[in-house]
Amino acid sequence: MTLKEKVELFIKDLENNIDENIPKVHSQFLNDYGWPEFDPLREEISRCLICDLCQAAITLTNHLLENFLKTMLIYNDNSGLGTTQDMRTAFKIGIEKYNDKGLVETIARAKRFGIITKEDGKILNQYREDFRNAYSHADKKKIFKDLKVPTQVLSLNKDLKYELGEPGDFDLSELPFVQGIAQSMLSKKSAFEYFIKVDGIIRYSLDTFGSKNRPKNNNV
Repeated sequence: MTLKEKVELFIKDLENNIDENIPKVHSQFLNDYGWPEFDPLREEISRCLICDLCQAAITLTNHLLENFLKTMLIYNDNSGLGTTQDMRTAFKIGIEKYNDKGLVETIARAKRFGIITKEDGKILNQYREDFRNAYSHADKKKIFKDLKVPTQVLSLNKDLKYELGEPGDFDLSELPFVQGIAQSMLSKKSAFEYFIKVDGIIRYSLDTFGSKNRPKNNNV
């Protein structure tokens, strides 16, 4: 296949995917948060989903979630602020306190300070296992879980040549040679739901907690 043919096929796939996928994320794509800290990620994830780039959307949603929680924790921490503060150091203490924290602790602190609800905390901890740890850490057992695949490949020799036998069902997490395609297909079943749920949690938090804790420009 030539480069021109490859590009033409890519454009054709995009056209087909856009018509099908825009209705799925219409609201998330159209409606900004109004927070430049998070809107570029929301926009990019929406575009990935519209173009059917679902694995990219999952990994970016992982980043959006963790970035959102840490940023809100930093904004919530005003221990280093006096009556006025040099912007270059205004968030220094909060950044040092939360920047290197793992997601388990980040979610726990976000619940403690009311950034997210307890119920949302439970959901996000499950997402931490199913998406963040699975995809961002390439943990195949967490991606494929108990999924099985029929195959005739029963063994490999030292030259990595396949030896065939009677068909059988094998754990997908233990068969690297089929995981690339399988992971791409599996991501299409979960990427939209994952992003839409995280987006909803973020919007609720911004409307409640965020509106009270956002840095304000007193000159506006």
